[in-house]
Amino acid sequence: MSLRRRSSSFPATTSTSTSSSNQVTMASTSTSNRHRRKSRKSKFVPKPKQVWRVKQPTRNWLELPSDLMVNILQRIGVHDILENAQKVCTAWRELCKDPALWRVIYMDNFTRTPRGMIACQDMCKHVVDRSQGQMLELTMIGFCNPDLLQYVADRLSHLKHLQIVCYFDELCGVWSEALKKLPLLEELNLVRTNISKEDIEAAGRYCPLLKTLKVNQKTFRSWHDDEDDIQEHEEAMIFENELAFAIGKNLPGLTHLELIGNHMTNVGLQTILDGCCRLESLDLRGCLYLDLKGDLGKRCSQQIKHLKLPRDSVEGWPHIYETWSDDDDDDYDDDEYLGHYDDFYNGYSDYDYDDYRALYDDGETDLENLSEMMAFMAMFG
Repeated sequence: MSLRRRSSSFPATTSTSTSSSNQVTMASTSTSNRHRRKSRKSKFVPKPKQVWRVKQPTRNWLELPSDLMVNILQRIGVHDILENAQKVCTAWRELCKDPALWRVIYMDNFTRTPRGMIACQDMCKHVVDRSQGQMLELTMIGFCNPDLLQYVADRLSHLKHLQIVCYFDELCGVWSEALKKLPLLEELNLVRTNISKEDIEAAGRYCPLLKTLKVNQKTFRSWHDDEDDIQEHEEAMIFENELAFAIGKNLPGLTHLELIGNHMTNVGLQTILDGCCRLESLDLRGCLYLDLKGDLGKRCSQQIKHLKLPRDSVEGWPHIYETWSDDDDDDYDDDEYLGHYDDFYNGYSDYDYDDYRALYDDGETDLENLSEMMAFMAMFG
């Protein structure tokens, strides 16, 4: 009897242990499910995409085609070519001696000082020699003199465009000899630079291709208080009319004429209109002694396609009102203006640019000058 009772107690124990194990299993299962639910709620962060960068090829400026290099060097100016570009390496030095590089030259004595004038004169002569007679356009601002003008005329018989700005001494008489040697000249541009009727006559004889003439001065009208001023003014007006007479009688082929600030009267303008029948543009700004209210004004409007009248503005026109040391010595402080240009022209006459090989003949690249050139050439992509 007792044995049955004991045996009947075994299933109860087994059931209890099974129930306990089931509870443990369910607890672990629920815990894992909670972990799974939590893992599902976490955000997936993808790995960043790998960026593939193409390595840009490095430019070797020393291997550019010569014609392209000439085109680039022409944009940096005479000073930078002589003082930087040709010092980079032997190849560039030879390229800077190519006459094709010196066909169009623009030079400006931007220090506006006598020292700068002398340096520019020496440099200009050197550039003229390098062009080997192939120069076609030449602009000289603030440094021309009779000796330099004659030097240019003797060596540049193919010159087509000549501009001289702000030369205050006399060039009269020199022009006649110079123009004899410039038979291909098509444009003569003079700003605040003197020229006489004899020089205009020489241009008519020796420069048959001349189409554009510009003789521009400061614009002002004189007010006279005494007889001496009146006499001086009348003489000036006679001179200006003589210049207009010379243009009308000797330059019939002109198509473009600028006479800014000229003191001619209606008589001089009438002569120009009669003699220069091919004129397409005429600039009379600042010609304050002209009266164009009547028939002469109507004729100008009818005969000239592009006409600028005496009262039209000259604002923005270069060099007309620029202050130079020759104009106003009292107000000009040479040391203050020169400033950081103090050493700009130093050494220009110390050696011949063509003897540079003797100074630097190792054939290696001058990295300092190359870096300066690269900063500029980066602008060209």
